[in-house]
Amino acid sequence: MLGTELFDERLVFLEPDISSKEELFCWFSDYMDKAGYVKETYLENITKREKNFPTGLQTATVGVAIPHTDPENLNKPFIAVIRPNQGIEFEPMGIAEGKISAKLIFMLGVLKDGQQVIALQNLMGLLCNDKAVTDLLKANDAKEIIAIIEENFETVEI
Repeated sequence: MLGTELFDERLVFLEPDISSKEELFCWFSDYMDKAGYVKETYLENITKREKNFPTGLQTATVGVAIPHTDPENLNKPFIAVIRPNQGIEFEPMGIAEGKISAKLIFMLGVLKDGQQVIALQNLMGLLCNDKAVTDLLKANDAKEIIAIIEENFETVEI
């Protein structure tokens, strides 16, 4: 199963003072390394992957980013939720042009090849739910964020 079990209140970060994706990746990589989730190779690889395969996405409600890297850079699976105090500029995924000011960031870490696609599909379902996204933007704490996700995140059996 690949669903809400990947979310954890300890991996919900509300209003960190981060202004660039480089700063975000350094800060997050350091935190996740100390928490035992990622390997030393994580920072270099997520930075490289984001450069080559951008993850910014403009939804009807908000700019989002879903950075991820290859499973060999991880120790444990996770999906972290970051709602920075200001939008962080990301390049858009696919062939879209311009920049995305991401106000919701889902740092994706799955251990098996193929699970990234499933996790991304599940996240896209959540992000297409305008009410759920609005609720995520208004939530006051990590417990509330997790409750919104648990209520609106589709779980796919694999």
